[in-house]
Amino acid sequence: MRGPQPSFYISAAMKFLAGLVHVAVASQVVFDSRDPLAKGALGTPVSRKHGAAVQFRTPSAAEAACGAAGLTVDHVTFTVDTSNMDEDPSLWLQVDLCPSVNDMPNCTKSDKSARIPIDRFAKRVPFEWFPASPIVLDPLTSYWFTVLSNGENEKMLPMWMDGAKEFTSINDPDDYVLTAYTKGGSWYVNAPFGDRTVPSMQVYTN
Repeated sequence: MRGPQPSFYISAAMKFLAGLVHVAVASQVVFDSRDPLAKGALGTPVSRKHGAAVQFRTPSAAEAACGAAGLTVDHVTFTVDTSNMDEDPSLWLQVDLCPSVNDMPNCTKSDKSARIPIDRFAKRVPFEWFPASPIVLDPLTSYWFTVLSNGENEKMLPMWMDGAKEFTSINDPDDYVLTAYTKGGSWYVNAPFGDRTVPSMQVYTN
């Protein structure tokens, strides 16, 4: 009985490599504030009443090579410190991606927010959010990614860590990258200043 011929292995290898190339081409990062610093990173506690958000702007259709149809969100990654939460399995994160209206998060569909269980407890925990239904981002348009939790004990809250990238008048001359916070009601936006960091997140599209 003859075993698989060399052409079989070559074909399988080519299919595998083709799959990798497809993934690389199909997915692109439209925003990246980078992972937190290994030491000295700050962060923002998020609770039921106190949330945080980051505004980002999508590239032009030419830059994204997407045409007028826009880009579809594949997933968002973000880094949270969960080390002081006493490993409470009932806690979760609430996240959403919303349009920006007057540079404010416009999250009008409360039923669209997603809950992500917190099942890892450490200083740097990467979380991923995949939209339950397609979200298409228009070119040259601002959006917000918001994070809250169901935590109420101020001493045991998850903390959305700041990314290492600094946004400046050179890489963000129009101050599109902003942070916003809420205290149980309306969002308020931090005025942009000098060299600033924002919470860590990466937005992947295809």
